[in-house]
Amino acid sequence: MRKIILYMQISLDGVVSDVDEWMTLSDEIVEDSYNAYKDIDTIVVGSNTYPSMAEYWQHAERASDSDLERAVAKKINEMEKIVISRSTIHHLEWNNTRPLLMTDSEAFVREIEILKVGDGKNISVESGVKTWQLFIHNSLFDEIWLMVHPVVAANGDRLFEDVETKLALQLIKSKTYKNGVIGLHYQKNI
Repeated sequence: MRKIILYMQISLDGVVSDVDEWMTLSDEIVEDSYNAYKDIDTIVVGSNTYPSMAEYWQHAERASDSDLERAVAKKINEMEKIVISRSTIHHLEWNNTRPLLMTDSEAFVREIEILKVGDGKNISVESGVKTWQLFIHNSLFDEIWLMVHPVVAANGDRLFEDVETKLALQLIKSKTYKNGVIGLHYQKNI
């Protein structure tokens, strides 16, 4: 069975939005991301984040100054991408991209469970905050990978702000990067 992994950049105070204002990536982080993608063949994103993510990665494959970032972009551009939306999406121009129309919570859960038991490698849920919260609220994840940046963002959307039930997680891996980012890899306790 495929794993569903929630992967995100997060500030010390739990903010996961407006990351371009405070995120500090490094070649070391990008290399670890590239290696993690070896076990992933599907990316899930929310419809609000989809346009900027599609534009960024399509452009990065052609124009990034970093060989490593171009390699990550190539890998992402080749993967299946699923865009979650509450309304019909008419223009999905990023290759290997399809919509998942979320008519109601029960239908969404069924669609994700079907995706999880299907053929393929793991599934990475990459953005945005409402999408991650949807997966958390419905307990539709196996692992959470947090890249914790050494900054208090103060403003923005917080990942766990509206969580109403306890989440028991087990740390399975951690890594401190030279730029102060800490990678935390948790799995959900069953």
